[in-house]
Amino acid sequence: MRVISRFLTLICLLAVLLLPAVALLANADDSVTFHRAFIHGASVCVVQADLNDPTVRIDVGLPAKGIAHSESFAGFVRRHAPVAAVTGIYFDIRTLQPTGTIVAGGRTVHESHIGTAVCFTPDNKVRFVDARLGEACDLSNTECGFRTGPRLLANGQYSLNPRREGFRHPGLYGARTRMALGVTAFNKLLLVFVRTPVTFSRLATIMKLMGATDAVCLDGGTSSAMYYKGQLIQRPGRLLTNVVEVLRRPALAPVAIARTGGFTIQISASHVSQLASLIGHRTADGVVHGTDYEPVAILADPIKLRFSKGLHTFFPVHRA
Repeated sequence: MRVISRFLTLICLLAVLLLPAVALLANADDSVTFHRAFIHGASVCVVQADLNDPTVRIDVGLPAKGIAHSESFAGFVRRHAPVAAVTGIYFDIRTLQPTGTIVAGGRTVHESHIGTAVCFTPDNKVRFVDARLGEACDLSNTECGFRTGPRLLANGQYSLNPRREGFRHPGLYGARTRMALGVTAFNKLLLVFVRTPVTFSRLATIMKLMGATDAVCLDGGTSSAMYYKGQLIQRPGRLLTNVVEVLRRPALAPVAIARTGGFTIQISASHVSQLASLIGHRTADGVVHGTDYEPVAILADPIKLRFSKGLHTFFPVHRA
């Protein structure tokens, strides 16, 4: 009876861990969505990415030949296979040099001091860093980042000063089709294409009405482009030098938990420490003290735990 009781206890502990994981997998496709709307008199297309989902990753896509080269939007999508993608930052159509700094894959690949910096940290938090024309920005702890603009919203308030940021070309100020990026108070990323020609100030109002607390303008006009899950929502009228991509991080490898009696249950690697904390107390030396377990080895891939009597310890084993 004691053995059966322990078995049922283990099953209950695993259920506590597994049910949230199953729910997360079921809703994975819901974390990146697309919809159309009519806001403030303008036709709008919106890709929304839930940055609270750890499988969602944002990065800058670059041409196959690198900086100062261009590529078709379809080429970017074909090579990188994103869930969604939109036009990135402005660039000089003669030299193909981006107008702002770009950090891609955690590495600074181009530097230019124009615009507001948008920084995505490894844990999917977003920082907006204001700067004047010619001023450097702190892009530390940034997995993906770029300088673009002008800034439209800051902490829920209008924040338009294009000339201060370095956007002085008269062609930028009229009504035109626009692209924008915003973040809500709930850490949802909004990638927006406004098909109706609008000014910067009207775009700022649209982003605010959509729930963004912070927002910036991306390259637009002829460069406007949007892709979502196999659909080319907006095709640009020119080749592009960079795009903002919504990607999926690789799924965590499963972990096999096997009792010496013979049963095997699969859970994700992220839940091993949670299981350990439910079973017993983990000390500074890595030992988890419990009444019914003995030391076992953990293999890096997969991870196997054998449950018996005594206490158990986690020993990482690195495979050749």
